[in-house]
Amino acid sequence: MPVIESKLNNTRNLLQELGNSVSSLVNSSPDVFADSGIQSCLQDFLTVYQEAVQRLENPSFRIATLGTTSSGKSTIVNALIGRKIAPIEAGEMSGGVLTIKHSQEQRLMIAETEDAAWDAGEWTGLSDEDLYQRISSVMHSYHAARKKREYVAPQITAHVPLLPACDASLLGLPNGIGVELIDLPGLKSVQDRANLATIQKQVNKAFSLVALDYMQVDDEHRKRLLEELKKVVEYLQGRTDSMIFILNRVDNRGADDLPLSVRIDKLREEIKEVLLLPELPDVLPFNARLLYYAQCAWGSGSFNEPSLINQELRLKLLKAMFQDCAGVIKLNTKENRDLKNWFRYIEDGVEDNEAIDDETMREILRYSLEWSGGRELWDRFRVRVQESFSELVILPALLEVFDNYDALEKLLEVLIQARKINNQEQVEQEKDKIANIRQDLQKNIKKIGKEFKGEIELLIAGLKSDDPNIRIKIKQAAEKKGLDGFSLKGFSLILDAVNEVEGDLTKVLIVPVRDALKDNQGAFELRDKLREVTLPSLADDISHAYDNVSRRLSKFSPKSEYLVKRVRADDDQGKKEIEHDERYTLLLYHSMRKAMSTRAEFFLQGKAQQFEQALESLVNEQVKRLKVCLSDENFSSINIEKAALSNLRKKLAQNLPTLPEKFFELSEPIKQNRSKQKEVVGTKTEYETRTKTEYQNYTESYQDGSCFSSTKTRTKTRPVTSNYQEAVTRNIYEDIEYVELFLPSPDLMAKQWLSGIEKKKGSLWDILLDWILKRLDDVSSIFEESVDEITNLAERALQQQLTIIEENFEQQKQFWLDFEVKKDHAAADCEKLQEIIGQ
Repeated sequence: MPVIESKLNNTRNLLQELGNSVSSLVNSSPDVFADSGIQSCLQDFLTVYQEAVQRLENPSFRIATLGTTSSGKSTIVNALIGRKIAPIEAGEMSGGVLTIKHSQEQRLMIAETEDAAWDAGEWTGLSDEDLYQRISSVMHSYHAARKKREYVAPQITAHVPLLPACDASLLGLPNGIGVELIDLPGLKSVQDRANLATIQKQVNKAFSLVALDYMQVDDEHRKRLLEELKKVVEYLQGRTDSMIFILNRVDNRGADDLPLSVRIDKLREEIKEVLLLPELPDVLPFNARLLYYAQCAWGSGSFNEPSLINQELRLKLLKAMFQDCAGVIKLNTKENRDLKNWFRYIEDGVEDNEAIDDETMREILRYSLEWSGGRELWDRFRVRVQESFSELVILPALLEVFDNYDALEKLLEVLIQARKINNQEQVEQEKDKIANIRQDLQKNIKKIGKEFKGEIELLIAGLKSDDPNIRIKIKQAAEKKGLDGFSLKGFSLILDAVNEVEGDLTKVLIVPVRDALKDNQGAFELRDKLREVTLPSLADDISHAYDNVSRRLSKFSPKSEYLVKRVRADDDQGKKEIEHDERYTLLLYHSMRKAMSTRAEFFLQGKAQQFEQALESLVNEQVKRLKVCLSDENFSSINIEKAALSNLRKKLAQNLPTLPEKFFELSEPIKQNRSKQKEVVGTKTEYETRTKTEYQNYTESYQDGSCFSSTKTRTKTRPVTSNYQEAVTRNIYEDIEYVELFLPSPDLMAKQWLSGIEKKKGSLWDILLDWILKRLDDVSSIFEESVDEITNLAERALQQQLTIIEENFEQQKQFWLDFEVKKDHAAADCEKLQEIIGQ
């Protein structure tokens, strides 16, 4: 605690000193800050400065809880805060973002979201039970509503007294530091881009506690667990250097299982490998249920203060603890008969509804902390808080202060440089040079931007090509033009992400639907599988269409890669059936297309950090080229470059990019043919004249052999009459029109979907290219705007300098020497502030 408190106090003091230095500078020279450009920049600084002062006066340490499927994450949250707030019913309850903030006044806020199917608003004076029921109701409504369509997930904030804030020793935080826990939804509850983006913003600002399920670390399930863990960390952009992994439900170990230490060592090694960590992570064995019952039976108050929990609630929680955690208690007391008897005595008292006093409850909690892993977790938290506090709490409050102060200082430096010019001739020369800067910039900025964008377009064209030789040539051409630094790193990230989309869609959507059709799986089985990788509404749409298609395919006949069904054109019922066959198949294609597009957007949103890093490398390269316009030795003794670039950086930080939307559209290749075929439609009898011999001898067919297995003919003779005419029956033929429906076989469907993805990968590149080029256009525009502002300031300063030289240069010279000293003093304060937090 002393280290954090000392660093926080030093930061506050240095921030105050910076503010005082700037105030002194302003007060000593109000005329300087009356300039419109300087005044605007000063106001920007003062705004972010005041925000930083407020944030550091009331700082808050945030812990985000992540987790793999059914890892008991919400139970862990309740155990850590000492009260039952996060819903923990069986099944997936987490869906929105539940932020729990420390406050002595209990309050619940549910943010307004578009078309929400749940109540939004603010409530005060709620009990824990009221809070729990309202939050549960919102989660239930959300999960029910999103089966039909997608909603923005609920954003819920609960203000209650929190255990780690009431007992500061647990986290090792100084008094006055706020604590927030953010219970993030399980990844399988977040299958759309918008909600993932919302969660990414939350987790980037917090320390992360990642819950894993012990029942998934056996040899059969571990690989899937680690794949899901990788996605959790990647999609949520978790910082693995500020994470603690806890292996929950270790009480489910079987007697013949491997030793727990062996399981954990193996898991640590594999997590390190999967997440590419520089060193082995912390993985703590945990029993959230035991700690939850015991801690909530004590409450969120300090261990050394009287508990505020009433006896009714305490007995209810302890009864549940003795019932659900009997195995853990038995295991940990088997070597100590006295302790075993003591727990039996307490259990009997609880069963008889006898009051459990605070001292007894403290003892129960001590043992629960030890046996659950809770004590070890708090110990690890304290160490990691010491390591991460500056980066997670102090630095975010100061980044904009640094950017805005640097921009202000560089503007003042332009004025100081102008005031050092001591003759009118040089002033006129500087004015001409600045005019030339403005003129050359206007002429060159479009040329530089056009050339740079052309190189980017050429590079992406090469990446779109499947020909490795073309890619090599494009890469070599890019390297010659100085693109190597970002083309190898930045674009390789984008290239990998685009290629990974295809593999992801194949694995999680195309293959499951294809195999279900081939194996005639149940629709509900497919639906449950798809709900793990896409929106419930889309999973339901696909499974509904699949159910209708799979039941109809049995009436089709295989023909090459297609399945064919043929009905007569005059068969109204048959044609109606074909229409239904086609409609349901088209519906399946339509649902798959929507699911694939949604999944692709979700997948690429998970790569947002990589995209932005790649884009940032492009921006840096572009800025490097643009600043050449300002750095020619013949331009000006006034340093326009530093001021313009500082102003540019400040503005770029306020205009961060967002990923583009909509990626895939797939074709619907279903064929229907019409054909004609001659067929017998009836018979007619005609009489034909025969010769006497033809008439008398005729052929008759008969069957012979066992069970009439063969047909033979024989010649017979009939009596002769005077009439040699014979009755002949002939078939009547007509051209019959048929309607044929060709449906793709399951394998062909998969091929067509994959082909659609492959074809649209080029379109995806085009979308990303538009995104990149728009950002580069913004940079050029902001750069030009920044230079314009700085050159305007310099021109105003030079014009004033002409008057100063004529009237009172020596007097003003001393003023500006003093002003520069004060400015340098403020700059030194800013440098000290950066040093103390390691910037």
